[in-house]
Amino acid sequence: MALEFTHLKAQGTSAGKNEGGLYGTLRPLFVFVLVLALFLLVPHAEAGAAGREITLKDAYRLAVMSHESVRIADEGISQAKSGVGKATAQMLPQITAEGTYTQYNTKKTVSGFLLQPDNSTRLDVTASQLIFSGGTRWNARRAAKLSLRRTHKELDSAKETVMLITARAYFGVLKGEKDVEIKEAALKRAIERRKVSRGRFNVGEVTKSNVLRAEAEVAEAEAGLISARNTFKNAVNLLRRYLGLRGEVTVTEPEIKSGVSERVEDFISTAYRKRLDLTESAIDRDIASMGIKTAKGEFLPKLSLEGTYSRREQDPATSFLLKESISGALILTYPIFEGGLRRAELSEARSKLREEELKLHGLKKDIEIEVREAYNNMKEKEAVIESVKRQRAFAEEDYRMVFEQFKSGLVTTVDVIDSDAELVSAESSLMNARYDLLLSVVELKFASGVLREDMPR
Repeated sequence: MALEFTHLKAQGTSAGKNEGGLYGTLRPLFVFVLVLALFLLVPHAEAGAAGREITLKDAYRLAVMSHESVRIADEGISQAKSGVGKATAQMLPQITAEGTYTQYNTKKTVSGFLLQPDNSTRLDVTASQLIFSGGTRWNARRAAKLSLRRTHKELDSAKETVMLITARAYFGVLKGEKDVEIKEAALKRAIERRKVSRGRFNVGEVTKSNVLRAEAEVAEAEAGLISARNTFKNAVNLLRRYLGLRGEVTVTEPEIKSGVSERVEDFISTAYRKRLDLTESAIDRDIASMGIKTAKGEFLPKLSLEGTYSRREQDPATSFLLKESISGALILTYPIFEGGLRRAELSEARSKLREEELKLHGLKKDIEIEVREAYNNMKEKEAVIESVKRQRAFAEEDYRMVFEQFKSGLVTTVDVIDSDAELVSAESSLMNARYDLLLSVVELKFASGVLREDMPR
């Protein structure tokens, strides 16, 4: 940039001398604008190349905002609200208006009385209100409100599920990134071993096969690095899909406390209180109970009130035309025989209630198993990680010693390759154990129904 800027300045100076005083006067302004543009554009270009840095909480927030399952659940709330509105509308008075125009082919008279005009117009306005329906309308509205409450829980459940799959993708990116670093270090060590093998071959200490074996190990390490980079790219693409982002994404190490002091029974008790699927199942049971009340209400009579206003016009008017009339009716309806439909509906409603109670009972057992499994997994990761740390330290020290002996010709190529493979395995095990421990904490929170509490407000 400095060279280009100097070149431009020199051209400007030459142009100023050739073209006169106006350009020479504006030249300082031109230089200032150019410097300002470079100052503003270069940092932005570097920031864009570096990518966006995402924390785990940022990932939660972005995924919940953009994931389709959350938006689908939100649409479910809108539909449930409409269901409540429809159930409420069934309880309100119904007013209908009907207008009729009739054209007759001829007038008819009998004994001087006009019985049929040329045309007539009629307007009827009817208002009806259901007074008693055995509680069916009220129960339908209560069931609709329970369904609305359930959809709110479904929305929260969708958010929590998205948070879990996002966390898995997030740690997948961290694993992929670390695996690339491990494979890069392995390739670097393979290249170093190849260099030593070539040097020893040049002085006649080893045969050509040692060099070829070292070349093969470098090629294998390169292939491993290519595979690790591809896996890392796939993990980043998956995370971007959940977050709804484009371009480069950089994840940071999350700060999660891995140790917990609570007993597994405490987590089970928390899950019984806060698991959303358990709440949804309980609401389904209540809705099924409302279904029994609705079915029983069908056995009771229905009472409704109806009022009608009627107005008629005729041209010419008939002899007995009644232009306006207002009437009211109290209507009692009771089905005497309907082929056993009501009993079948009641039996079906009772079966649905028993079904929902069995689902609720089974779900409680499944939740206990899920919490215990998540708790045991976390405790396993806590216990394993210290052993893996020691394994990695031993493998690192072993490789350092074997490689020094390899350079001195005290061990064979096979020995140093085996030692390197043990080091790569130990580093991979430590990386997996570390991130699996952090993920197991997230999964325990999900199993306990408290993961949504980590959502940024």
